[in-house]
Amino acid sequence: MKKNTTKSITKFYVSIDGKETAFRTKATAIKIGKMAMKVNKDVKLIEEYLLWDIVPGVPAKLIDKQRFDRTILINL
Repeated sequence: MKKNTTKSITKFYVSIDGKETAFRTKATAIKIGKMAMKVNKDVKLIEEYLLWDIVPGVPAKLIDKQRFDRTILINL
């Protein structure tokens, strides 16, 4: 019997003038976002949440994908 599991992945992006760059950690994204805010006012921090259904032997299936605006974290 194959057991279903879920895996969540969170990614952070810094968007400068509409161009997004991904970062592995929230701390790094915030640091880069704050530095970018000093020279450009069109900077956003975006958190992307992905939830996958994983069954051994079957390709993973995306269950949920959400994006959140976390720009407030670089404005503090």
